[in-house]
Amino acid sequence: MQDHGSSPLKRRLQIVDLARKSDAVKVEALSALFGVSTVTIRNDLNYLEQQGYVVRTFGRARYNPALLNAVPQPQESRATPAAPLLSLVAGAALHWIADGMALFLGGGALVHRLLPQLVGKPGLALTLHDLSMVATARQFLSCEIHVTGGAHSDDEPGLIGPAAELGLRSHPVDLCVIEVSGIDARGRILSQFAGAARLYAAAVRHCSKAISLARGLDAGAGFGHPVCGVGELDAFVVHHDIEAGVFDLLAEHQLRVDRKAGGVLEFRKA
Repeated sequence: MQDHGSSPLKRRLQIVDLARKSDAVKVEALSALFGVSTVTIRNDLNYLEQQGYVVRTFGRARYNPALLNAVPQPQESRATPAAPLLSLVAGAALHWIADGMALFLGGGALVHRLLPQLVGKPGLALTLHDLSMVATARQFLSCEIHVTGGAHSDDEPGLIGPAAELGLRSHPVDLCVIEVSGIDARGRILSQFAGAARLYAAAVRHCSKAISLARGLDAGAGFGHPVCGVGELDAFVVHHDIEAGVFDLLAEHQLRVDRKAGGVLEFRKA
């Protein structure tokens, strides 16, 4: 991926964000991601280490653990399921993924949890737009990785815009997995982010099959930006603590409960 003229400061801020979201970042992976030399990346990491943002080790860097302890982390809502259950929701996508598949994985913490679980799936080809997920994929997986390209925005979880949509469509994709924030009264799944919603809408149209993952849902809440109709999905996975109205909306659009295990519900197109 080319850096498209972004400033060293912007690149360094993105490196800090990647390091904060993963165990460590590798020099070679960052070089490929930003389209700059490994010498440039090492200079970036040296600067960030001097400023106290990262701790260097051979060939990689990790987020300074002192900052994790010093800066209060945002508290999740009581209604948000615990981390192990979130991993189960993400892992429910695994039985849709066969060896050698081409996947588009949207951004967000929930889909991010799916990446390490793909270790046992050889021959995958991933298309990603979330830069932190690119770094994680390079660490955990030996597979083909495509980055959509596109514009970076501080308000979005990944690369967006027409260039991102073009990058998505430049490769065949068997399955897209996206994280959603809700369902509106018209039966449309929603993304919290406007740019991501447009990209995910393009992904649903481009891919052979599409599934969505959600932490929890309120039916008809209308919070977010529409991606596609529920009926355009092949499956919808969510933890079990959802209101009755969600069942009614999904049933109205021909999605029925297919599996229920470990606190996770999977709705599949009837």
